[in-house]
Amino acid sequence: MTDWLMVIITAIYVVATIIICYFNGKSAKAAKIQTDEMIRQYNLANRPKVTIHFDIIRSGLLCFVVENEGTSPAHNVSIRINQDFINGVDEEIERNRLEKLASSELYLASKQKMFICLGGQPLFTALAQNKAEIDISYDGYEEHTSIDLNQYGMFLVYSSPLEDISQHMKKMKENDDRFQKNLLKQVGKQYPIQNIIVHPETVDEANKYKIYKTICCEKKTTTNTLAEGLGLEKDYVLQLLIELERVDRLIRHLDLEDDYDSEWFRT
Repeated sequence: MTDWLMVIITAIYVVATIIICYFNGKSAKAAKIQTDEMIRQYNLANRPKVTIHFDIIRSGLLCFVVENEGTSPAHNVSIRINQDFINGVDEEIERNRLEKLASSELYLASKQKMFICLGGQPLFTALAQNKAEIDISYDGYEEHTSIDLNQYGMFLVYSSPLEDISQHMKKMKENDDRFQKNLLKQVGKQYPIQNIIVHPETVDEANKYKIYKTICCEKKTTTNTLAEGLGLEKDYVLQLLIELERVDRLIRHLDLEDDYDSEWFRT
């Protein structure tokens, strides 16, 4: 009886162990699948992603815009455009540039853009005859994009907000230039600029300017009248007058025995 009981208990343990191992295996497999999916999603979120689209910049310049929209830099970026589209490019310089793209290996930082010039608006009809088939390869990734320029014909008069601001600032500058020229014409030779006076923000210099302005406006000005009119000490006024005469050379005076009664004039 005891032997049979041991056999039964052993059998139960074996079956339980098998069941536990089975479910542990399924859990490990599910965990691996979940981990692999997390890694895949992480790599997708942090991979470079190079795209290309058509745009019109500077109010009429046709171009392809290549941009790395991903969060990581793209290395060895190669851009190949079908020959039929390239043949539609009228300018030889632009055509040669497009052909050289296939052999170029470029670097694009995250969010970096490159502009591939195709020509001006007058060339749009010739460019739109063939659809652009573009293959981009980088860091083991391959991207294919088809661009039909005919779909963009309605946007040829497009003007971006930045272009509007640029044109507005250009008009402002032109208006300023015209105003300055007209102002100079009005000033002419009748009102020549004789002196330019720069006054530092000090009390003495401010008083000197007041004295000089008074002398320019009054026909007959003496040291005493200046002191009384400005409410300053006459010795202080005389000192500033001497500076204006000997240092700044803006005024002169009649030589009299009494300096306080001397008349001062603008030079």
